[in-house]
Amino acid sequence: MKDIFTDIQAKIGCPYLSDLPYYKRAVWFEMKRLCLSDYPNTFTPEETAQAHIKLYREIDADIIKVMDDNFGKMLTKDVRIQKTSDWRDITLPGRDCEHYRRMESVIKLISQEVGDEVMIFPTLWSPFKLALFTLQAQGGSDETFMRDCKEDPESVIIGVQKIADVLADWTKGFLEAGATGVYYAGQFSEPQRFSAEEWEKLVKPSDLTVLNAVKANGGRVVLHICGEVEHGYRTCPERYREYPCDIVNWDVHRSGVSLKEGHELFQKPILGGMDNHGVLIEGTYEEIAEEAKRVVREYGKRGFMLGGDCTVPGNMDFGRLKAAIAAAKSV
Repeated sequence: MKDIFTDIQAKIGCPYLSDLPYYKRAVWFEMKRLCLSDYPNTFTPEETAQAHIKLYREIDADIIKVMDDNFGKMLTKDVRIQKTSDWRDITLPGRDCEHYRRMESVIKLISQEVGDEVMIFPTLWSPFKLALFTLQAQGGSDETFMRDCKEDPESVIIGVQKIADVLADWTKGFLEAGATGVYYAGQFSEPQRFSAEEWEKLVKPSDLTVLNAVKANGGRVVLHICGEVEHGYRTCPERYREYPCDIVNWDVHRSGVSLKEGHELFQKPILGGMDNHGVLIEGTYEEIAEEAKRVVREYGKRGFMLGGDCTVPGNMDFGRLKAAIAAAKSV
């Protein structure tokens, strides 16, 4: 069985597997070149659920964000795109998909054990991101997908909307399984990708299809505005101002939008404040704790949840997260 971390370690020349977090930019660049479908998740739903519950209990988190990077069995694994117009004719399995069934099982298992004490948010990639994964699984690239969007946007829109319609139905199933809502990764708002007008036409409609479905079925939305490494993780949070959501998270350190500015922009509770490319990975426990206290004191406790700007490495020392959480709760 191939191991993605071992393969990346060899490709970037990292001497020790435990040092990968210190090569974060090289790691992200290398991940862009890999075919992620070569690295399917081998954990059972039971193992995945227990790992989430264990982490929740160990670090004393306030929510469980359910993650299942099961790239080898994605919704679009049987889709083949040989020319841009092929996006118009894609067919998808709906809930009859191993990726959906796994996530549904994981949510049920977590909910059965701790659903009465903690909110549960399965992570949901945006339809646009799943479309990109589709091409990457076939040997394509980010550049290939962006070219398709520029040359034949109408075909891409049709295909992406089909993905959005399935994800909208998935969210209903996740809520029925015991989820509180979804942790939604809104993507492709990097200013180098699309103008605001292009983004409104290409990306926003499919996002709203999914998010409106969550809200219509009584779910809550954690909106994460995600940026890619090749674009310096920069995004345009202002493009999401009218999205239906309950709490918002973005890269405070690279977007140019501070926590307080974001609160003024969204008029909603805010999640974030900790640099997942800086102190959370590179600082000592003491430095992490001091930064967590500083962020909470500066922003205030009302309408705020401390968290990272984005994801952290799966092999990091989770004591770092525990240090941040304990410090924040001590303020």
